[in-house]
Amino acid sequence: STTVPNSFAENAAIRIPQVGEHQLRVVTPTVLELQRITSGATDWNFVSSGALSAPATSKSTVTANGQPVSVSSVGFRRRVAYGALLVRDLRVDNCLYLTLGSALPEGATVEVKSADTAIIPSNFAFKVTADALRYSPAIHVNQEGYVPGFAKKAMIGYYLGSRGELDVDASAGFRLVDAATGATVHLGVLTARKDVGYAVSPLPYQKVLQADFTSFKTPGQYMLVVPGLGASFPFTIDEGVAMAFHRTYALGLFHQRCGAECAMPFTRFTHAACHLLPAEIPSGSGYAYAWSVIAGETGNAKDNPRHTAPRMMSEGTMLYPFVNKGKIDVSGGHHDAGDYSKYTINVAHLVHQLAFNADSIAGAKSLDNLGLPNSGDGISDILQEAKQEADYIAKMQDTDGGFYFIVYPRDREYENDVDPGHGYPQVVWPKNTSATAASVAALAQLASSPKFKAAYPAEAAAYLAKAR
Repeated sequence: STTVPNSFAENAAIRIPQVGEHQLRVVTPTVLELQRITSGATDWNFVSSGALSAPATSKSTVTANGQPVSVSSVGFRRRVAYGALLVRDLRVDNCLYLTLGSALPEGATVEVKSADTAIIPSNFAFKVTADALRYSPAIHVNQEGYVPGFAKKAMIGYYLGSRGELDVDASAGFRLVDAATGATVHLGVLTARKDVGYAVSPLPYQKVLQADFTSFKTPGQYMLVVPGLGASFPFTIDEGVAMAFHRTYALGLFHQRCGAECAMPFTRFTHAACHLLPAEIPSGSGYAYAWSVIAGETGNAKDNPRHTAPRMMSEGTMLYPFVNKGKIDVSGGHHDAGDYSKYTINVAHLVHQLAFNADSIAGAKSLDNLGLPNSGDGISDILQEAKQEADYIAKMQDTDGGFYFIVYPRDREYENDVDPGHGYPQVVWPKNTSATAASVAALAQLASSPKFKAAYPAEAAAYLAKAR
């Protein structure tokens, strides 16, 4: 029910904040937040050489239902909201904090004005209703939702920049309300949850409170309300939350698939099948750049006592020489990250995780409805994703039994400015003991998986042979 003219919606879909957007929040009955998105430090530039020069309290006029409310102090927080990688397109989140001399009444219409247009431009409106169920950025719930029988906790805390952490009165406790009706369905207490492990001063997260509502198990959609602060985003308590999370994870792996098309209706982030050309084994001439990168990555060997192998500066310094030469098919598997490299050790660990889940967690092997292109074919989606990875690992083996360390761009370090379908020529990096050990373990584990052997007997036998 909160109305914020000329502002950006609190619970709009995730998007890039736009320069000029602004809004007023009632953080507590005595703390207001004026938020403004700028493109840099030209506007609301209250910090110079690390020192804050906040606007004087007299620069802002606050009214509640038309009646003046005094301002006792002003604080400021500034942080990056968005920064593009390749172009200058900075969006800065600036917040002024006004501490009031008296508490705002619940439901009051609150407005902040200033005769100084450097603080509030003439076309800005900072006006809001102090609704009891207004959204509070200080209440942090799991927006994925909660499973009825699992733990359910929320954190209460907020950073006010130069003012430090927000003080929250724990004595009033918290309540859960029905998101549709606002009716209270559960009451609970707030407990201190100070963070530990920091060696800085002042210690951060020392005023965080915890709301534990594990005992409440009724499915539905709710909001968590702290008196004076407002309400959280709506969240769900439902058995389906776990399945939704699992499906999201599966789609995340689908988006990382290499050598496969990402297309509708499975995703709107589409690209053609990628990295289908054979990778080159950097043997002979023409690979000076690739070897310079390898040399740089192994440069710490001289300073790290864990290393006993010589630094790899060229093909002649490898402990395990290439047997295969030329080009090899290493398509498939999953990209490690947004740079599209495929680290053998990391992907071997993924095979382990997937195989362990299918064999050890009740019901996991039967999940064939995760929204992937192969869903509904009668074979576990988890095992099929493991096979996607293991087939790639199997291609990374040289004829002496060793496994290449990584698939990597031939003439650059990262593919961070192209989509996967327009990737660069690739090479494999030399074999080493760690990549070989991880690959052997992953292939042997999948080959010995009862569930995988039942679904893919021929592939299981081939993986075991390669592991041996």
